[in-house]
Parts: sequence; structure tokens; C-alpha cells
Amino acid sequence: MNKKQLGSSGVSVSSLILGTWSMGGDYFGAADDRDSAQVIRTYLENGVDTFDTAEIYGNGRAETVLGQTLEGVAREDYVMISKVFPQHFATMEQSCEDSLRRLKTDYLDVYFLHYPPQGMTIGEAMERIMALKAQGKIRAVGVSNFSLEQLQEARRYGTVDVIQPCYNLLWRYVERDLLPYCTKENIGVIPYSTLAQGLLTGHFKKDTPITAGRKRAALFQPENYQRCLEVTAVLEEVGAAYGLNAAQVCIAWLLKNPALTAPIIGGIDDRHARENLAAAAFQLPQADYDRIDQASREFCSQMPEYVLFFDTAIRQ
Repeated sequence: MNKKQLGSSGVSVSSLILGTWSMGGDYFGAADDRDSAQVIRTYLENGVDTFDTAEIYGNGRAETVLGQTLEGVAREDYVMISKVFPQHFATMEQSCEDSLRRLKTDYLDVYFLHYPPQGMTIGEAMERIMALKAQGKIRAVGVSNFSLEQLQEARRYGTVDVIQPCYNLLWRYVERDLLPYCTKENIGVIPYSTLAQGLLTGHFKKDTPITAGRKRAALFQPENYQRCLEVTAVLEEVGAAYGLNAAQVCIAWLLKNPALTAPIIGGIDDRHARENLAAAAFQLPQADYDRIDQASREFCSQMPEYVLFFDTAIRQ
């Protein structure tokens, strides 16, 4: 598994990153801690040494599972990423300590401001996270779900090494300005929801029940859902020629994008984890990349500009 450096920081991440949101057992529905632990071990054994989590995932459950599973693994053999939720920015040092305790480590390789601040300025939030870096609690600073303007504001108060936006074949708003800016300024980009919360895996069909947090998400609403499946159908058609499923082709498409440092992917059990890992070895031919890209752009051109992936609010 190749390594990529985050901006000018000394932190390097694997070219795929394991995301642990589903291991919290809340937004996506129930999770089995034993399956989660096996997924973590499978990724680590296959060269994925970078793990993305957050205090909000299951109110600490994902961090706890990750910390327990990695206990006994040499700290220099993995890269740990976590995030602090805006409601905790005023007590960020305590939140960081709580995450370190659950993760059974004395430092984080990257700590993210999970969303823009609420009740304080970006400058105040950055001052707090930069203080944690000065104390050696974190090695690199990230911001998540920030607009270009918010990222530029954050950089006035400290170094931002990496940004984590929502990005996938059905959600490409950041290509307009954020991705070109990060490329120009040497800021790492670690996208989340890269499989559109499962819509790009082929597991969702026309009559699949939509449950848990997905019921609120914009792409799962009736006015968008069927057209999303049409993009997935292109992934399935491309994959059929190579013996791959839609998720594997989607991951290969992401890995071919030079604007991305490393995509976050998941896996609810060992089988899914191994399928996702196999995608890293596949080199997607340019003609297939272009076909997928065209289908994706046709879909995105008909979408309103939603504020967040997780609801239906439209930017005014």
C-alpha cells in the first residue's frame, strides 16, 4: 500500500484509509464490535495503516473499539485520525484527552475540527487546536466540512495540513474551488462518504428499504434516488468486464483522481473489507474512467446545491 504525505506535515497516510463511522452503531444502524475488530485487523494486515474516527461516532464507541483492537500494535505502525465536534470546541483539550484515552494512545497523528465552529470564531477554534499541537498531543491539524472561504480563514490562524470534505461520484461540489485550491496550496484531501453511504456499491435497489440516518440524506430522497442508481448501474456494467463489483470500480475511480490524497472506505464485515482492499490493485482504464465520469457529471449537473449530505437543506 502506497503512502501519501499530508501537505507539508510529517504525517504520511496509506493510499486507502479505513473509516470507522459505521462502527459507532448509530447513524447506519446496529454494529457488531467483533465484526468491527476483524475489519480493522484485516485492513492493517493488508497494508492499510491509517484509521479515521471521531468522538461523535457512537458517542465514543468507534474510538473505543479501534483502541481496543490496536492495543498491542506498535504505535509507529499505524496512523490515528480523530475529530472534535463543534459543541466541544470550548473544551477541546478535554475532548482530545478523552479521545486519547479511548484510543489508548498518547498522541493523535491528525486531529480535525469536525465542522465549522458554533458559538465562537474560526480563529478561536484554531487557536485551541494549535495549542494541542504545541503540546505534542497532535501532529497535524485538519478541518472537515469547511468551505473554501472557511479554510482560508482557518489558515490565517495556523497551519491546516488536510481537509476532509464529502466527495463521491454523486456529490462533487468541492471540485469547483476547494480541490483546485488544496492542490495549489499543498493541502491534503481525505474525502469521506466516498461510496455515497452505500449508494455506489450496488447493494441498493429500487425497492430497498431506506433506514436509519440515510432516511434524512438528500441522495436517498425519492427525487434523487432512482437517478443515483443509474450511475451505480454504469459502475456495475464496467465492473462486469473485469470481474469486479460496483464498489470496487468506484474505489478504483477515486484512486485515479490526483486531487485526492487518500479516500476513506469502510467495511461492515471481513468479506466487504477484503473486497474493498482488492480494488486497490486494479488499474481502471482511462476509457472506463471517462465513461463513469460522464455519467456522474450528467447526474450532478441536475442536482441543486445541498448544504450537507445528511439532510435536504439547499444552499441559498
